[in-house]
Amino acid sequence: MLHIANIIRDQKFIDGQIAYHDLTSDKCQHDYFIVSWEKNIVFKYMKKSERVRIVTPDELIDILEKHTYDALFIHNFLYMPLHYMWKIPASIKVFWFAWGYDIYNTPKDHPYISIPLLHNKSQALLEELRRTQNKVSDFTKFKREIKAYIKKIVQYKRQDHNDEPSVYKKAVTRVDYFSGVFPLEYNLLKEHPEFHAKRVVYEYTNPADWENIDTEIPEIGHNVLIGNSADINNNHLDVLDYLKGVNFSGKKVIVPLSYGGSKHYANTIAQAYDHFFGNVCISLLDYMPREDYFKLLSSVGVGIFFHERQQATCNIEELLRHGVKLFLSETSINYKHYKSVGYHIYSLQHDFNQHTLETPLTDEQKLHNAKLWLKTSNKEYRLKYLYDIYDLLNNQKQ
Repeated sequence: MLHIANIIRDQKFIDGQIAYHDLTSDKCQHDYFIVSWEKNIVFKYMKKSERVRIVTPDELIDILEKHTYDALFIHNFLYMPLHYMWKIPASIKVFWFAWGYDIYNTPKDHPYISIPLLHNKSQALLEELRRTQNKVSDFTKFKREIKAYIKKIVQYKRQDHNDEPSVYKKAVTRVDYFSGVFPLEYNLLKEHPEFHAKRVVYEYTNPADWENIDTEIPEIGHNVLIGNSADINNNHLDVLDYLKGVNFSGKKVIVPLSYGGSKHYANTIAQAYDHFFGNVCISLLDYMPREDYFKLLSSVGVGIFFHERQQATCNIEELLRHGVKLFLSETSINYKHYKSVGYHIYSLQHDFNQHTLETPLTDEQKLHNAKLWLKTSNKEYRLKYLYDIYDLLNNQKQ
């Protein structure tokens, strides 16, 4: 039987991944680790926290050396202190499952995939937020610099160094297999000379979503969902430019802002949207359980996502499968992927107006999108991804 270690964090969809892996327990044992110097972690999202061991980086390496692991699954590159990557035993195959931030926003000043992520107003807001944070006295700045210098000297090991380009690139050389959310991300990474990982397909899924799947066209609501989080990459302020002059009467505008960014940013966007839409706007500032959030999504007839990188795919695909009309940035990785697959989606920049807001997808278009989603989202297809990885590892052991 195969034995795989998983590096994770307390995220809202990890319970689903554990359930997904458990369906193959006859073929593979999966163990789960959070790598942290802080052991007293309070779990916010995961209900299966008893399945997780919290270990320091040194403890992780010791475990990997003493146990017979066939592979290490790193769920988001940043959840592993990258200067420890080359300490992983050579016998262990390393899989990097990228989430987005770990390639489009890291290293901080030199992202591994470098594309413009922010539109004009969001870029200006980011600079304003940075100026506000930097309004401290010269003495305070001096103290911070001294503290940072001492920490760098004394506590080198306790820092992740993941924003250092040299550390990041060296860590990339240790990766044997890579899976992004979209296939085209692998091609973008292949442009880097130090990247030599082979491509595999790995999906984030939840077996609960496979129940009662059919291609019936459901009844959907009339509300409008904008974005998926308080991450500034949603370009919330720039979205408003495309909504001017459009009447949203009879609809609620739902803006999820409960995770993914700072409270300052979330509150700034909530105020801007409340001012723009008035009492039709619902800003979600508090975390909502998955079941409640999906119930809320059932009231949505139109979704607007203005990210430029791959992002918000769980929300996008949940809406696609239920016949919701989506407007995305036509220059984005998201738009290019879903168009290439064949989904009926639309450009926020050129297609959004009063008429297109009021005109839902046809029944034929809804059914087409649902069938496309079902093609790669059913139980047999998703399990095949795991079994293919297991076959790969077993073949290498022979």
